Amino acid sequence: SVIKARLGIEPNGRVQKFFTNTCYKHMDKYVPMDEGNLRINASIGNDTITYESPYAKYQYYGMREDGSHVVKYYTTPGTGPYWDKRMVSAEMQDVLEEVQNYIGGK
Repeated sequence: SVIKARLGIEPNGRVQKFFTNTCYKHMDKYVPMDEGNLRINASIGNDTITYESPYAKYQYYGMREDGSHVVKYYTTPGTGPYWDKRMVSAEMQDVLEEVQNYIGGK
């Protein structure tokens, strides 16, 4: 509708893009880091964040797909598997406030 378009809240609109980028920004501290490649090698779509390092899936699930090796140690405190869920649990209210301010300020 016209109101949704004006506010930028239509699918793939500016608010969706802002929300996705804000999630990425808040998620960064929960993504495991040794040299930083996992955090850097990410692509941000309208409503997706894809970590593209070859070992990203292994780090995200905390084990190899076949379960043959479990990650038991993450070099940066507070990081670990399922980093999106960690961010949502700890910071989603902050993300939503930023989005609300963005909508209200435009």
